[in-house]
Amino acid sequence: MTSDRNGPWRKTVPPRLLAVLCLAWLTAACSAPRHGLDACLTAGCESHREAVTLSARYRVRTDAGIAAARQTADFMEQAADLWGPLFGDPDPAVLPLEVRLHQNTADLSALLARRNLSPLATGLYLPGPTPTIHTTCCGKEPGHPYRTLLHEGTHQFVHLVAGCPVLRGHGDNTGVRLAIPLWLNEGLAAYYEGAFVTPDRLEAGRVAPLRLKQLQQALRRGRAPSVGSLMAKHYGASFAPVDYATAWGIVYALMQEAPLSVEKITGRQWIQGVVEKSRQGWGALDSISSNRPARRWWDLITERTRADFEAYLAGSGIGLPEWEARWRKWILSLP
Repeated sequence: MTSDRNGPWRKTVPPRLLAVLCLAWLTAACSAPRHGLDACLTAGCESHREAVTLSARYRVRTDAGIAAARQTADFMEQAADLWGPLFGDPDPAVLPLEVRLHQNTADLSALLARRNLSPLATGLYLPGPTPTIHTTCCGKEPGHPYRTLLHEGTHQFVHLVAGCPVLRGHGDNTGVRLAIPLWLNEGLAAYYEGAFVTPDRLEAGRVAPLRLKQLQQALRRGRAPSVGSLMAKHYGASFAPVDYATAWGIVYALMQEAPLSVEKITGRQWIQGVVEKSRQGWGALDSISSNRPARRWWDLITERTRADFEAYLAGSGIGLPEWEARWRKWILSLP
């Protein structure tokens, strides 16, 4: 039996039934992503006119309708309350924080392609010219888009809430310059991504099972990067899946505060100290105002963050190699 365009399907299937079958196929293809905002899952695939909603800290724009915009804004306000104890509250000058929710997944795909990013990415945070979180309304991954909003929303907070204020035109058109290194930025994003339980329930400090499994496997096989090499990575450098898992593992250990805390301050307090030093530009405001090349700025940030971490460890008389050995053992002991 042939299956070409002139084969038995065209000859034997009544046109009305064929139309119904085609509609059913299109509906099935359209609804294939089974995870998303309630407002999106019930609204179908059709894009709407742009809807915009404002909350206390966020402005959400979407082609998925006003209900989806409001649902997203409510979730982001809940997430901001989660980030607040570590980062503090956003300065009014950076508000509203922007979110773009795409009903049309092709829009996000085009955005990723223009930046040579993986087409598998579920979202991204663009730091300029208008710093905005981008993600899709629906997706195939459990917890979408909430986990993505938590991950990319952490990046937005790291940039705009924990960043260093500078004059516009001197390093960043937003008036805020990112001053936290890549490993800590990604580690915090992965840590808070794991806080998702339900759209109405977030719990920071939960283990991220997939990150943990990947990290444990890499440690057992000798493929995990050393803590020192990870801390030396700059923005724009290759950051593999195992790097994300390792960054998560370091931040998770520090935020848990046990059993790896040093005596004088907890790991969480150390991270809070880094956030404050980031806001102050690590004592290098002259480097920002003189518009030094980005490479030299990131050399400064990565070096000072690592030195600060080693000083934190030295407060209890241990060095980075000893801490790393304890950390690896502790990660492997987690169920």
